[in-house]
Parts: sequence; C-alpha cells; structure tokens
Amino acid sequence: MTGQALVACPARTVKLVPRRDFLTGSVLGCAGFLASPCAWSQERKPEISSFDLSLLDEWLTPNSLFFVRDHFPAPTTSTDNWKLSVGGALGSPYEIPYDDLLRQPRRTLAVTLECAENPAGGGLVSHAEWSGVSVAGLLAKAQPQPEAGYVRMRGTDGYSRTIPMAKALHPDTLLALTMNGDRLPAAHGFPVRAVVPGWYGMDSVKWLQTIEVLHREEDVTQAYRRVLSRVGGNRDAGPVAAMEVKSVFARPADGAILLGRRFMVRGAAWAGERKVGTVEVSTDGGSSWEAARFSPLGPPAARAYAWAHWEYDWKIRGPGSYELACRATDESGRVQPARRPAERVDDYELNTWQIVRVSAI
Repeated sequence: MTGQALVACPARTVKLVPRRDFLTGSVLGCAGFLASPCAWSQERKPEISSFDLSLLDEWLTPNSLFFVRDHFPAPTTSTDNWKLSVGGALGSPYEIPYDDLLRQPRRTLAVTLECAENPAGGGLVSHAEWSGVSVAGLLAKAQPQPEAGYVRMRGTDGYSRTIPMAKALHPDTLLALTMNGDRLPAAHGFPVRAVVPGWYGMDSVKWLQTIEVLHREEDVTQAYRRVLSRVGGNRDAGPVAAMEVKSVFARPADGAILLGRRFMVRGAAWAGERKVGTVEVSTDGGSSWEAARFSPLGPPAARAYAWAHWEYDWKIRGPGSYELACRATDESGRVQPARRPAERVDDYELNTWQIVRVSAI
C-alpha cells in the first residue's frame, strides 16, 4: 500500500436497529447519496446501531453486523499524509506515518467490546479479532517522563478518552489495524483505532489521531459512577473502566411462543478482564437456577476479554407462561446481580439479569 492513499467514507446514520436491516436500507438509499453527497454530509449524525443478538451464531461477529456507538459524526478518513502524533510529557515525542505503523510488530487478540450504556439484553455489544500494534511499544520509544500517570487518546472526530498509564502500558492494549482479518472498516475507526481490552468500548477511541501523555487526568469528559449522597444530591463514586460480568439471551426472544416440550436456550456471557466461570438459567423468574454449558461455537475454554457462548437444554414441563432469566459468574466469584444498587443514578454498567417472558403451547 506504500504510495497509495486509502480513503474510507463513514457509514450512514441509523437508529437502534439490527445491522442487517440497516445495510439493506443503505443499498436502497445509494442513488440519492450519489446524486447529492453534499446534502447528505450536512445531515450526518452520530451512528448508533446495535447487534441483533438473535444472529449470535458465530464466535466472531461479522464486521457488517458489529455494533456502532459514535459520539460525533464519523469523519471521512484517508491514509494520504496521515500520521499518528505521540506527544505530551515525553522525552522524545514523534509522529509515525501509516505505512511505518504497518511495519511494526503485530499482536492479535479476540476482544469483546460493549458500550457502557448497553442495557440488560441490549445489542450494543459484539466480539471481534483485532490485530495491531502494542501501545506500550510506541510509548517506550517516546520515553514517558517518570511522573506521567495518564494517556489521552483523541480521534479525528474530536472524541477523546484518558486511561491510566498502567493500562496503556499493558501489552494487550492495542492500536488496531485490522478487524477479523480485514482492513479496519470506516465505521470502526479506519485507519487506526484503540482497543483497550476488558474495558468498556468508550475507551477504544476510533479514527485515532493523537496519543498524549499527561502528568494527571485532565479529560473532563470522563465517565463516572454517580451515587446518591447522604447530604443531598449525588457524588462521584469512581470512574467507569473495566467491564462488569454480564450474560444475555440470543434465543428465545421476549414474547416468543414455543411449540413442543424441549427448547435449546442460547446466549453469550462476558466478564471484561476476567474469564467467565459459569452461566446459569432460571425458568421461574429467578426462584431456582440450573447450570448452562459452554457452546462448541467458541473456544473450548473461556478467555479473558472474550465472550463465551452458552446453551441450556430446557425441558419444558408443560403449557403455560414462563419467565426466563440468565446470570453469569466470573472466575473471581463476581455474580451478575438481580437488580442495580438503589443509590446508582448514572446510566453506566447496566449488567442486571436479562428477563425473557415466553409462552409454551
């Protein structure tokens, strides 16, 4: 690719709909876009599109179905004259062109990303195999000052996040260049995005343009847990960072009518920086639980950073209405909760049980 500029146009804005439906609609709208691209550009808004969990048939989410949660309109990006700036509290700040970044040693990781605002049972979660360059290697070349404690990453769209130096220096924190073996798609941050494994997706900045080393945390856009204060109002209760343990149903869907007396319940579970230990299913609204088993669709053992597919062979006792729930426990013993702490007033870390109501006839 040396000497050639790669250009990627952002995807169209959609509502919270399955990506497959979104792609179908995009094809129908191509004629209007080509006829008047300037008018289309002026109307662009941040894209938010969810993964349809009923399509959970593969361990890796196809790129075209992977969820999107943008904070600002997606930029049009190109590798022509693109450089990553590494600056701030460093002994040797520098810039690195795209072609030089491609020649750096690569690391490949399978990582589940979830939006911190993803509700119970929501589709703002997906899983992909990312390949790229370790942030630690780039920072080592720049020689961070001893007192530097944070790293801010900023995208071409203006969005930025700040993470602790310790997380930035972890060998698994990447600048991704490919996704599921393909060049990084425009909607997922081409030409380069951060992948901060085990942390909520908001820290994996897309369309990356600058890495800035800081002495202290300076980003006022950081997300914090908010809890009710005993003296009135609410207060910060720490930053939102590592993902909580969580499980979801792929099927049956809420409101489904089931025929027969057996049904294979399926879903996925993840635990951020930890491995999923167990998944349990209740068919009576949480009064009793039975163990699910890990599905052969994924690796033979659960992995850190990655979701695990699970299944439960449900023997339905008879006709009637049922309330299904699922809960996961990670390797450290953290259990997915039935309900959120009453004092939480923010909209992050929504990892309570998913409830699905079905009828058997």
